[in-house]
Amino acid sequence: MLYFFLIFTLTSCANNEYRELDLVRRQIRSVLELPSYEHVYHEVIYLGEESSFLGIKTRDKRLLFSLDMHVQAGIELDKGIRLIPGKKGSLNVQLPPPSILLIDADEESIHQYFILERGSAITQTDFYREIEASKASIMEDSLKRGILQKARENARDMVRSILLGAGFSDIRFLETGSAS
Repeated sequence: MLYFFLIFTLTSCANNEYRELDLVRRQIRSVLELPSYEHVYHEVIYLGEESSFLGIKTRDKRLLFSLDMHVQAGIELDKGIRLIPGKKGSLNVQLPPPSILLIDADEESIHQYFILERGSAITQTDFYREIEASKASIMEDSLKRGILQKARENARDMVRSILLGAGFSDIRFLETGSAS
């Protein structure tokens, strides 16, 4: 009889621990669905196009405008989060590496300084083409400024807070690829 009681107790403890880790994993996923770090760039963009025929200007388009660009970095949840239980109150956590999640223009922040249209009009396509072209340099700059490292630190702080609230006292973060 004692043998069956021990098996039942150990099995229910294991199930409770599994359920608790599953609940914690869901809480972490809900928090990390938001980017963990963001840079905002104020970009000033100039567009200038002109053409001529036989030395006579047939087209002259010039535009100077500014807008805010948001660069967000965080953890991509589809790459998985591993929670590896250790001794009592101990948990090893393996998060995917951070990445750039979004580079987006805030269209409401567009401010036009001047526009010149001779021979043809500046279209919305012209605006968007220049905005898209600026995204590569913005991404490069944000990487140089350490956006991924800051995103990693913030993600770990968010996960640590959730786990401390769930009762874990010893939380260790493993680098991706480590297994213990």
